[in-house]
Amino acid sequence: MTASPWRRFWREPLTRFFAAGAGLFVVYALAGSRAPAEDRRIIIDQYELQALAALWQAQWRRPPTRDELTRLVVDRVREEVLYREALALDLDENDVLVRRRLAEKLERALNDVAAAVEPSADDLRRYFESHADRYVEPAGLTLTHRFFSRDRRGGSAEADARRALEALVAGGTADDDSFHAAKTLALEDADRLERLFGTAFRDAVLEHAGRPRPGHAWFGPVRSAYGAHLVRVDAYREARRRTLDEVRGTVLDDWRRDQVAAREAERYAEMRARYEVDVAPFASIGDLVQP
Repeated sequence: MTASPWRRFWREPLTRFFAAGAGLFVVYALAGSRAPAEDRRIIIDQYELQALAALWQAQWRRPPTRDELTRLVVDRVREEVLYREALALDLDENDVLVRRRLAEKLERALNDVAAAVEPSADDLRRYFESHADRYVEPAGLTLTHRFFSRDRRGGSAEADARRALEALVAGGTADDDSFHAAKTLALEDADRLERLFGTAFRDAVLEHAGRPRPGHAWFGPVRSAYGAHLVRVDAYREARRRTLDEVRGTVLDDWRRDQVAAREAERYAEMRARYEVDVAPFASIGDLVQP
């Protein structure tokens, strides 16, 4: 059986498109009157003109011409008209992306206000002193190590290392195993030893490096996650507290970041207090997730 002409007509994509458009205009006609009278006026003031010109210059590295600025204004008015008509049609309701975008925009606005505040000299010094541990220059060192692999030597790795240590102390040489990293390491931050070899290795090396001792001597075995090592500390610089003048820029950035976070928390608490929130009860997250 062949479909009737009417049924074929309604199956056409173009017909459905026009039907959907007609439906949208009907909704518009019914909902458009809800917009208050003051929403019918669009004002592009001098501040917004300057903002449009600034955005253009940031993108094109030059100020816009008069014609270009006129087109920017036309586009801005079109955007505002469509935005208001979309609100009149409730197109923003139940839209996760719209809600998220507006929330992010408000957060940025709050952060911009907080970031514009400048600390006094006393405020900055008090902040620096109360967070002095952030601005410590870490210990640095240069070390050489000999490696004895647990995978290759098994339980004899440490005994082999002890015999090799005797040879090195006596001025001889020692045959060790290859290692995936360099055998001589120069580290501006000695804590990197933890990432390279593990916590126990770092602690043992730093404890030894901090001791007063004549010359540079081999010591060990020092255990790591890979096996046993003999270590010689060739150079060592103790950690020290930097002065405010040395790290003023970093301290100022940190102060501003903390101020932004604190102000954002305060503003949100004020806004949150205006609302009463009811959450439907549920026994577990599994109640909300469909299998």
